[in-house]
Amino acid sequence: MKANAEVLLLEDDMAKLDELRRHFESRGFHPLTFRSASRAIAALREGGPATQPVISIVDWDLTMAPDQSASSSDALCVLARDASDCLVIVYTANADSFRVRSAINRAHPRAWLHDKRDGDASLMERVDRMLDHPVADLRVEDGSFVVHVPSQDQCHHREAVRLVLRHPEIVTFHSDTATRAVRRFGDWLARHGSPAAVVSHGNRRYRLAVSGTEPASHPGAPRS
Repeated sequence: MKANAEVLLLEDDMAKLDELRRHFESRGFHPLTFRSASRAIAALREGGPATQPVISIVDWDLTMAPDQSASSSDALCVLARDASDCLVIVYTANADSFRVRSAINRAHPRAWLHDKRDGDASLMERVDRMLDHPVADLRVEDGSFVVHVPSQDQCHHREAVRLVLRHPEIVTFHSDTATRAVRRFGDWLARHGSPAAVVSHGNRRYRLAVSGTEPASHPGAPRS
């Protein structure tokens, strides 16, 4: 099972976009890069890999975008509606502004905010903490596959990565291909005797459950 997880990157500064792309490529992701919100929205609506990102990084201030016909807020609205299971980080130099925070929350209530003034390295560290999300005897390696730690066997598929990263949440999958991959992942877990199991909630909705444990908070979630 091989299908590297996609990450959507929306950044109007070409140098920073290239830096983000290189970072995610080094982690094993397939980066989908855009300098304008309009291009990102078109890709999400056209289907294909861009509709299935596991993570999206969105620059709130797109004043240097070559196309100003859509805003970062528009892109966030589409992500919230059409890619609801995607982990979204919005970074801005105006993180202290109530107006900006409110606008981001209205566009995507589940998006996480990151202060751009902390520097690019801080954003990369935040992303890496999100990816370092072990569940039972599983962990994501290089952003692109799930490892069963006791056996060191690997499951290479974006949907397996998505379920581990979103544990313990329910994830909705949008194609028969994706749900078949999820069921194969469940069979793979059973063969390895993992305490983690794929649980169906009907209508292409699945979650990763761990026997004998309570759901834990996600390590990348904002602190209260």
